[in-house]
Amino acid sequence: MTRITDALPRWARVLALALHALPAAAAPAPEALWQLIGKLAAASTQGGQAVLGQWPGRSFSLTSAGDISSAPVVLGPNLQSAIAEVRLAEGDTVQLMVLELQGSCITPADIAARYAQVSNADFPQPNNPDPVSYRRVEIDGVRVSFGFRGALPGCLTHVVFNPQAH
Repeated sequence: MTRITDALPRWARVLALALHALPAAAAPAPEALWQLIGKLAAASTQGGQAVLGQWPGRSFSLTSAGDISSAPVVLGPNLQSAIAEVRLAEGDTVQLMVLELQGSCITPADIAARYAQVSNADFPQPNNPDPVSYRRVEIDGVRVSFGFRGALPGCLTHVVFNPQAH
């Protein structure tokens, strides 16, 4: 037994050195984000009340034009999201919904790893000093666009849901 207990500190040092030598990997996007995107895509075809029913936070504001926004909610370690805007038409129909994200960096590669059919959806922005590039997917018949700020896409800044795109 003493041989084993004598060897433990040495193995602990070897393991610590091995782990220290490994490169740090980027943290994966939290599953809570992907689940929320799926729930909101499905709810957006059912109307504004359905969207509000799927939102994990309960603090909303309604503008005079019928637009809805929310306070941020935590989706994971160092990742928050807020409903920046939900544009409603008559009859509670969702025309457009925008989520803003802050915190952890979710990259275009994360989007491509999550969704099979990702396409680029950029458009000219000649007067924008900080242009946005988009990656687009279809989820439950809803066009979902992932926006990345900057000339070279880095981190996801917002998600746009367009259930009326068809």
